[in-house]
Amino acid sequence: MNDMERVKLTACFFIVMAIFSTVGILTLFSSKEKKQEVETSHLIAAHIYDTIAKEVYEPITISKTMAADQLLQNLLLEETSYTQDKVEAIFSEYLSQLRDKMGYLSAYVISEQTHRYYTPKGIGKVVNPQTSPYDIWYTLFLESGKKYDLDTDRDQENGYQWTVFVNVRIEDNEGHLLGVCGVGLFMSELQKLVDTFESMYRVKINLIDPEGLVQVDSNSMNIENAYIVEAILDQPNADEFTYRKRGVRGYRMCRYMEPLEWYLVVQGNNIEEGFTISLWAGLVGFCLVIVLLFMIITHFMRQTELQNTQVEKSVDRLTGLPNRNYFQEAYGELGVFNTTRYMSMAVFDVDNFRFVNDRQDGDKVLQHLTSIVKDFIQEQGMLLRWGGDEFVVLLEIPVQKAEHIFKDICRLTKEQLHVTLSVGIAEINLSDRIKTNYYRAVQLCYAAKESGGNEVRKN
Repeated sequence: MNDMERVKLTACFFIVMAIFSTVGILTLFSSKEKKQEVETSHLIAAHIYDTIAKEVYEPITISKTMAADQLLQNLLLEETSYTQDKVEAIFSEYLSQLRDKMGYLSAYVISEQTHRYYTPKGIGKVVNPQTSPYDIWYTLFLESGKKYDLDTDRDQENGYQWTVFVNVRIEDNEGHLLGVCGVGLFMSELQKLVDTFESMYRVKINLIDPEGLVQVDSNSMNIENAYIVEAILDQPNADEFTYRKRGVRGYRMCRYMEPLEWYLVVQGNNIEEGFTISLWAGLVGFCLVIVLLFMIITHFMRQTELQNTQVEKSVDRLTGLPNRNYFQEAYGELGVFNTTRYMSMAVFDVDNFRFVNDRQDGDKVLQHLTSIVKDFIQEQGMLLRWGGDEFVVLLEIPVQKAEHIFKDICRLTKEQLHVTLSVGIAEINLSDRIKTNYYRAVQLCYAAKESGGNEVRKN
């Protein structure tokens, strides 16, 4: 062994010793940091819990107070002694005063005797689970035997907005059922609160039911559609938050909100721990950092390329809409719908698009058409570009209402774009395969086209 080799060996020995010493010191430092991070996370989660609890517990109290109101009980007992117009006016005034006083945008009473759904605007409908799938909640709630519960659903009386309904049984002094009452808290109000906390603390916040199904989320696409089952497996209770690590830097906290029978889930990353890991990497040596950065950049580039490929595969480049690939990945054309959200399916295309493309810029026509349809549909459905000038729409509204919307779309399209549409709308049968539902809508679209186009047909 020559002198140069000895020098190299000695240098390696001291470098290794220095690294081990540094790791030991940083391990001690990191354990203290970790304890502080957990304490800080608990403080943040407790603050979020208290604020959300105040926001959601209040409508429960108000709904229980309504149910115990002797005036409301007497109105339901004497309901049939008045004319329909008279009783409608009485309930409308009662609910309007309650809504305006308490500041809730939705208040309602359902009579068990007549099944009328009273709102501040009057009688919204007659609840009938046999004819309307949206009304099944009433039967399920009564059969549950609960005094009250929370139900996240679309509010038919207020533009199908996501709403958290607080439903409370109304009973007379002898325990006989008179009906159900409650208030509705618009999801958009809760989303503003959640979004504020998420931005402030860099966390993800959800309210989930005992099955793990998301009930409240800042992203409306996740509501009643996504699950966080692992939070339930943490076995949270009502007294304090559980704390679980997620990967290297992440954590998940969960606590049971007993009055709601829901769970509050807070997920985030430990910033201090990330800083400590970066410090370790820096002290190991400049060369190791370069190698690490190279690996991270390479990994990031590969992930970005993979994500871009996935996005391009499932998103139409021209319109930015989900495409047929997205639909196949989400539902599978040969299967059945895995959600009960959608009530009708529409298929439409541009009449004589080949000639339209010769006279105009076909891409701009399709882009403008997409904008028009999205403005009309809003959050009531999902618009997809199926291929060429053919589009598919999954709608959360009945066929009759969809027909009116598409007639307005056809009129506006003809006025602004000087083109006409052929539209077929079919009621979704959840027991049929997706392809069967699609073919029904396509056949109606073809029938409209064969009769000259510029027409909406429904089954």
